[in-house]
Amino acid sequence: MILDDQRSTDPDCALGFIRPEWPAPPNVKAVVTTRQGGCSIAPYDSLNLAMHVGDLQHRVLANRQKLRQSLDLQREPPWLNQMHGVATIRADEKGERLADAAYTDRQKLPCVVLVADCLPIFLCDRQGMRVAVLHAGWRGLAEGIIAATVGRFLPDDDLIAWLGPAIGPCHYEVGAEVKDAFRSEVGSFIPTARTDKWMFDLYGVARKLLAESGVRAVFGGNFCTYCERERFFSYRRDGDTGRIAALIWLD
Repeated sequence: MILDDQRSTDPDCALGFIRPEWPAPPNVKAVVTTRQGGCSIAPYDSLNLAMHVGDLQHRVLANRQKLRQSLDLQREPPWLNQMHGVATIRADEKGERLADAAYTDRQKLPCVVLVADCLPIFLCDRQGMRVAVLHAGWRGLAEGIIAATVGRFLPDDDLIAWLGPAIGPCHYEVGAEVKDAFRSEVGSFIPTARTDKWMFDLYGVARKLLAESGVRAVFGGNFCTYCERERFFSYRRDGDTGRIAALIWLD
């Protein structure tokens, strides 16, 4: 990964970005924000980009404006109303935008999802014609969000993926409901001292499901949002907290 501190219009406020290290075509641009560089106050400090978490609207709007300026985006990213499901939509689709993944083949139109422990996954074809980003919690993975998003590409597209910041197996303790949803993923559940709890590997499951969908070139997946308090929001760690954004677009 590449860490990139971009200066916003406020000289005292640096936005911290993570740019994927993956063999994407040069016209494919992708970035993940961190919690650093915004104007929200605790517990949303400071670059919270979500409207639905209890933060003040004017602070979120100011943070989104800083994001657009720092990335030189020509328009407001089309934010999703995420449902922890498998719905995927075109980035320019109108309406309520109830979905957990967005895709596009249009230039300079960002696809974006918000996360705070769930897994953001970037997808693109090696020709740089189509991109997508998806929000994958355990429910979305179990129900097929990866296959649904891959299905938005053409059958002969050669796809690559990058796994962004999510909670790692070191801190993602789950119960029988999650384990029962992934009966074929035995290796992704690490026993704990409690007989009814396991540590769950989101990254491992995502890699397997990507491979099953034909995506075998997978990069990233070396984060833990719970561990890295200074860089990432974590719902599991903090409860009331903000959200970072994962954006991808065609330049």
